[in-house]
Amino acid sequence: MSEIKKSIQVSGHKVNYFIRYGQQKNIILRVKEGKIYISAPVRASQWEIDELIYKNYHKINKVQNNYEVQSKYDFFASKPWIKIFDQQIEVILVEENIHTKMANNVIFMKNYYNNDEQIAKLYTFLAKQYKNWFNNRSSQWAQQMGLEYKNLSIKVMNMKWGVCYPTHSKIIFNTKLLHFKPEIIDYVIVHELSHLRFANHSRDFWYLVAQYLSNYKELSNVLDKSGI
Repeated sequence: MSEIKKSIQVSGHKVNYFIRYGQQKNIILRVKEGKIYISAPVRASQWEIDELIYKNYHKINKVQNNYEVQSKYDFFASKPWIKIFDQQIEVILVEENIHTKMANNVIFMKNYYNNDEQIAKLYTFLAKQYKNWFNNRSSQWAQQMGLEYKNLSIKVMNMKWGVCYPTHSKIIFNTKLLHFKPEIIDYVIVHELSHLRFANHSRDFWYLVAQYLSNYKELSNVLDKSGI
């Protein structure tokens, strides 16, 4: 069963959470990446779920405050948003079934009432919307570095920011890079382009990267701290 977005008031604060009902005996609460997830038996009452949140509110709040990874999107906000190039872009969720579109720096899309499905649909749209941006940016760097690639694609990846296949001159970038400033994305572009010449992470590889981005370690650290 899909996750449902809900919210309750605790000590004057609005607490948002995702809940999934299934064939289980107990109600389970967990906090992941600063968000609250609850799994509950199909017959669980709302007051039992609310009580669990009330009793654990201070622990939940502490975990959320300690969450260091900066939020990249929030569909629970009064004005839902997603970060593109480290800037908050408003996302207007509508009831009717529309094709996702972007106009005047605002994204319009259907409300799927499911966080995972919402972001998956949005990432699919963004990959198409910004493919030319990635291609133009990569072409500029490739020309500057005296390199050439034949194929470039954008898709969501859970383990890597980018992948290069030197034998096919093919590069894939993670859609999630769009959350970062262009200079951070430049690091990944230069990194993957450098693999066209050096397949591994040899000393020569890093020397090539440093030729074009002397502060590459600093840029890489931003990605490492954020997590994919």
